[in-house]
Amino acid sequence: MPKSEYRPKNSARQVERLERKHAELAQRVATLDDRHFLSHDEQAQMKQLKIQKLRTKDHLIRIRSKNG
Repeated sequence: MPKSEYRPKNSARQVERLERKHAELAQRVATLDDRHFLSHDEQAQMKQLKIQKLRTKDHLIRIRSKNG
């Protein structure tokens, strides 16, 4: 089989993995967001989680646009 036949499966797996990662990050952000007060460390963690979440979403969008 040509390599091109493997790409959709690999892309589908990658999309599934990234969707799970994005959902996990969203849950972690929501957990911190529910708190009334965040320590400095928690604020830094929240910032990093949001950055990771955004990068994951951007990666998903790039993959989906390539697979059109």
